[in-house]
Amino acid sequence: MGLIWWIVPALTGVIGLMLTFAGLGRLMKLRMAAGGLRFLFGIGFLGLAGVGTFAGLNLQTYQRLTYERPVAKITFSSAGGTADAFRANIQLAEGDQVTCFVDGGTEEDCVLTGDEFSMGAQVITYKPMATIVGYDSVYRLEYVEGRMSRRYNTATVTEATSNGLALSKNPGLDVYTLAKQQGNKMGMETQFGSAVYAPMGDGLSYDVVMTQDALKLEPGNAAARQAMSLRD
Repeated sequence: MGLIWWIVPALTGVIGLMLTFAGLGRLMKLRMAAGGLRFLFGIGFLGLAGVGTFAGLNLQTYQRLTYERPVAKITFSSAGGTADAFRANIQLAEGDQVTCFVDGGTEEDCVLTGDEFSMGAQVITYKPMATIVGYDSVYRLEYVEGRMSRRYNTATVTEATSNGLALSKNPGLDVYTLAKQQGNKMGMETQFGSAVYAPMGDGLSYDVVMTQDALKLEPGNAAARQAMSLRD
């Protein structure tokens, strides 16, 4: 759809140029009426092409700066045993499913405990102009964890525990650190960690998406939408 905003102004501009030059040609031959009419129509078409081009640029800018893409879908179900234990089914955008293993390499359900979960990632973003011309923010998922939402108090610094799973391995070449050191030379604006969190419970489902700035969490079903509204 966005391509139309470039094709239409381009065709309009070509027609405008043809009419303008045709009009100038006739004016030079002293055919004032026919030449003037074509010239005026040509200028009009060029004006429309300019308006269309600016509108296309505006639309392209808006779409690029607000572009979002899926990262993962996470769904919880009761694991039994204790009230705050939940199986986490994590489906990554690439189609892979996150799996957990016990000693000996046996696959098992990923179980998180608590009443809240969090998912975090390392994020590299680009300056707005680089984003507009096609550079999208990149990310690497770091972890998913379960925890209690009321794990601190307002009186003292308290200890809190969480449980979770790493979602990435050592990549060898640490692009994130390289971006922090040399990013400004390559049009990168910020490099940081981004995390989302929400209530964890039986039947709740969430979609994690990546914007051009950070991770974003959206409810995957009505139950999750209600749980998020109650938290807010």
